[in-house]
Order: sequence, then C-alpha cells, then structure tokens
Amino acid sequence: MIENQNYNYDIMAIGAHPDDIEHTIGGTLLHLRDKGKKIVMVHMTHGEAGTYGDRETRDNEARACADYLGADVRWLDFEDTRITDSFEARVRLVTAIRDIRPRLILCQYYEYPLMHPDHEATGQIVRGAFRLCRFKNVETGQPVFWIPNIAYYLHPEHVKPTFVVDVTPYYDRWVELANLYGSQLDSIPGYKDRLTAKKRYAGGLIDTTYGESFYCDRPVKGNAVDLTLL
Repeated sequence: MIENQNYNYDIMAIGAHPDDIEHTIGGTLLHLRDKGKKIVMVHMTHGEAGTYGDRETRDNEARACADYLGADVRWLDFEDTRITDSFEARVRLVTAIRDIRPRLILCQYYEYPLMHPDHEATGQIVRGAFRLCRFKNVETGQPVFWIPNIAYYLHPEHVKPTFVVDVTPYYDRWVELANLYGSQLDSIPGYKDRLTAKKRYAGGLIDTTYGESFYCDRPVKGNAVDLTLL
C-alpha cells in the first residue's frame, strides 16, 4: 500500500459511452452527491458510432448530466466500437487514474459477452490499469497511485453482487437524469423499461423497490452499518 497519498476526487465513474454511467448507476451517483462526495465521470468514447445521436449531441447530453449531478466530466477519446485492451490503452487509463486520484473507481464489468464489446473492453482495460498504477516503472511522469478496490457495475446476473445500493429514494431524480439522454431514451424502443427492470431486480435482492448492484474482485472493507465504499 502507498501511504499518505492525496486524493483529488472521491468517485471516478468510468463508462464506455455517454449514458452508460448515468443510466446504470445514476441513482448511486445521486446518493453519493447528496453525501457531499466529489465525482468525476469519465467517458471512454463520445458514442459517435451509435445508431442514434451524434458526437455533438451526446457530448452535450453528457455535460447536462454532469451539471445535474454537480460532477465533473472528461472524455478519453477512444474510438467508439473499437475499444481494445492493450498495454497502450492501459497506460492511457493509468495516466487518467493518476491524474484524478480517486478514492473509489466505479466501472463496467469486464466479462459480459452479451453486452456491447466496448463495455467488456473498458472493464478489462481499467482492471489492468488499476493494478499498474502503483508501479513506478510504468512511467507517465506522475506520482504512483494505489487504491484497494474497484466496484464494477453492469455485471451479468450469474455474478453475485458484493453490495447493492438502495436507490429507491432517488428513483424520480434518476428518471430526470436519465431523460437528459433523449437521443437514446426517445429512440430505442423499450429501453427505459429495461433500465427500470434491472433496478427492480437489484432492489429485490435487498428487499427494496429499486437498487443498483456492484461486484468487487476483493472483499469490501467495512461493516453492515457503515460501508467504507459509500
């Protein structure tokens, strides 16, 4: 462990495309925002290859969501539909993580074949980069950095969540947040219903109406009263 390191953000939320973060874990981000956490959303691409919307539209939607959340937003300028796990890609993420220096990273799960391939690749790159951040010989001109865990979202149902956040109190505000991506919600039939169904399923795991689930490779340090992650 690297001792006495400084943090610039509490939460670094990473997604392959604009809307991945907000639609999947927007309730959790609203919860964290209300607790005074400093959040940055990092989009790997601009969603420029999507069927609906274009780069400018989706960038504007992402900025509107960041404003709604009181968060910062960045893009890493990977090419939509062509994100590939490589050492070079991992170093780009190492650079971003060392710059942002978050207490916690939230990222898409790294093995979900039915999802968009960019989702898996993003999880794989971040998973690898997170482990490289502490090595001084992975040179980026920045101080080394280390945190003990990543919380992965958008995982397949056979992967048992490490924890589920009750987002029932935030559901109405999540709907407002989600609707800021009109290029997606207004164009894809049944998309909003599918998003809500996933939150109902996760909520059912903890006997509440709506939830957002996360998986960690390592056990979470904390207890049932005060999870240190959240």
